[in-house]
Amino acid sequence: MNAPSLPETLGAVVILLASAALALYGQPDLDQKWEFLAAKLEPRLAERSVYIDPAELLHLMNDDYIHLVIYDVRVESDWNEFHLVDSGHIAMEDLATERERLHALPENAVVVVVSNDEILATRAWKRLMAVAKPNAYILEGGLNLWLNIYGVPEEETDRHGKAGMGKPDGTLRHSFKLALGDRHAAAQPDEHLVPHREYTARVKLLKKLARAGGCD
Repeated sequence: MNAPSLPETLGAVVILLASAALALYGQPDLDQKWEFLAAKLEPRLAERSVYIDPAELLHLMNDDYIHLVIYDVRVESDWNEFHLVDSGHIAMEDLATERERLHALPENAVVVVVSNDEILATRAWKRLMAVAKPNAYILEGGLNLWLNIYGVPEEETDRHGKAGMGKPDGTLRHSFKLALGDRHAAAQPDEHLVPHREYTARVKLLKKLARAGGCD
């Protein structure tokens, strides 16, 4: 048997060192992956084409043809006070664990990320795009704006002057007399009973759906 040549030996050493480095430092993290995607996806944020009005999210919540996934990335204490019906609470650092679920979503799926304002939700959107590039959107104005529109004053108190207003800082600007979670009336308002709100529809499905009665 011939002894390995020097180039073969060096090649094997390089592979071993690369494997060791990968084991030590792991795969690129989501923030690093986002850097590779930023040039293509950052314009969607700058143009705000992925920020959807609360009224559009409310419509999605009441649309049986849509497979809606809502990720709430706030701290648990805010989640306990108030969250949207059927939303799932998940920490930012756990978003990578959603890869298989996101890849398995049907073509009529829409993912919406929510936080108190847009700060955390925007960071989470970037991470989700790095994880699986889902058909994902961000709630415009966050749950502070949602509660400005659909909140129930008698169930809330004013935490920061005029509730829901002010410079975005990641905080929940509505306080509640009780921690009701999704039992609060604003957790899923009846779309037909709330005042009509004009908005520009931004959500696009991966596949156009044929609805009952031949209407799209």
